[in-house]
Amino acid sequence: MKFVNKAKNILNNKLLVAGVALTSGSAFADNTAAITEAVTAGKAMVELTTSGVIGIAALGFGLGMVVAWLRK
Repeated sequence: MKFVNKAKNILNNKLLVAGVALTSGSAFADNTAAITEAVTAGKAMVELTTSGVIGIAALGFGLGMVVAWLRK
């Protein structure tokens, strides 16, 4: 009985190792295109956000200058 239990444990361990090897194959997939696309999209979003913040700041500053000039 002890031998049978040991054989079952060895078989279960080998099946577990095989299952892990099969499922971890996707972790080594080549995703360089997806990563490059994500980086490009991120750069575009940063440029858009920066332009928006600078535009709003310029608009607020310009409006403040006009209001200050009209109050004189």
